[in-house]
Amino acid sequence: MILADLLQDQNPWWRDGAIRRARGYPVRRELQPKILNRILRMDDRRATVLLGPRQVGKTVLLLQLADDLLAEGLPAQNLTYFDFSDERITGEIMAHEVVEALPVGVSAEYPRVFLFDEIRSAPKWDLWLKRAVDARVGRIVATDSAARLLRDGTQESGQGRWDEIYIEGLTFREFVQLHGGPEQDVEKVLRLAPNLHERYLALGGFPEYVLSDDFPEVRRRLRSDIAERAILRDLSGLGVDVERVKDLFVYLLQDSGAEFNAEARARDLGADARSVRDWSRLLADTLLVSPLDRFNRNAAAGLRSKSKIFAADPGLVAAFAPLPVQDPNVRGRAFEAAVFRHLREAARQLEGRLTYFRHREDLEIDFVFEGAGGVVAVEVTSGPRLRADKAERLRRAAKELGADRRLLIHGGVIEETAEGVEAVALQRFLLDPVACLQGGFS
Repeated sequence: MILADLLQDQNPWWRDGAIRRARGYPVRRELQPKILNRILRMDDRRATVLLGPRQVGKTVLLLQLADDLLAEGLPAQNLTYFDFSDERITGEIMAHEVVEALPVGVSAEYPRVFLFDEIRSAPKWDLWLKRAVDARVGRIVATDSAARLLRDGTQESGQGRWDEIYIEGLTFREFVQLHGGPEQDVEKVLRLAPNLHERYLALGGFPEYVLSDDFPEVRRRLRSDIAERAILRDLSGLGVDVERVKDLFVYLLQDSGAEFNAEARARDLGADARSVRDWSRLLADTLLVSPLDRFNRNAAAGLRSKSKIFAADPGLVAAFAPLPVQDPNVRGRAFEAAVFRHLREAARQLEGRLTYFRHREDLEIDFVFEGAGGVVAVEVTSGPRLRADKAERLRRAAKELGADRRLLIHGGVIEETAEGVEAVALQRFLLDPVACLQGGFS
């Protein structure tokens, strides 16, 4: 299929300006209007590179941007969407070829806007993007899934020319919004369906599966459509043993939240520890797992300490667990993964640092947030009640840490209190983790 035909097919608004490709997806991610505003700001020429794991909605977000730009009055011929991973492409298509393919009717009074999906598939994309930004060819938003492949060798070129923005699976608030629709109030949706947080733990934040009631099929498709393709496609060209990397990936998901022991995993996989460490970093770069460093006041000690590795989304815990999510151990790991996913988001917004704390085997804190407002010790328990011994261990560990506040997130529906500990139910935390870290629920 020649480029001109592909462009006509992917940009139907060129022939009919009333066409909207994202009408079937009315709910916007929280990130979408922020990127739209970046495009509309004429004083910022930098491109946006949107990074995220497979199936989190990057393509839909681009198509929603297209719809909204057209609604803002951008001439249809000034808007070009192109998917470089389109299976109909034969050979290679360079990014500059897409830009140079001018549709009839481009207006010189408006900027051109380019929405490029899976840009890594375009040869020498980084050199082109550097030159395109310098030459002011238009506003550019690009997406891809393989973070490492986008970062390697591109940091210098990208400095001041594009910003990397990360998109993860749905937050719980977005998950609820998808169940209710764009005009529905989140609190009202939860009054009608008060246990949506349990559904979130089982399905996770992958938009395609949010409304499905076939949990076994969702688990199967997550295993085949996301994990295997991400590993086989994104990592197969890097000269690594993909099958053993995949085995490591499954182990990390099934043991989500545990300290990573490269030597032990090397013995299990029949590999050397150095390779296993490299593989773990590659898997983190797929954005399907997320490491958490240990809290250390001594920077040199921090380099020697072990990280914990979590599933990036609770749905991945459920998909790869040998037992259903109702099993207490599986639910506990999914619970922790959901909390960590929202703490990461909050830490980015508050420009803080997130770690875990261990002083001795009996003194540990699941998460430590350090921000402008001080240090918050965050402990997680998936049980339905606030246990006194759990609160006491948190108080002891937080004292050793020197934390300013102690927060305990529990799996119950009844708000309980304990001396010196702020307790909050999971659902309440997931709805507004930023307020929780800032003391809005105290």
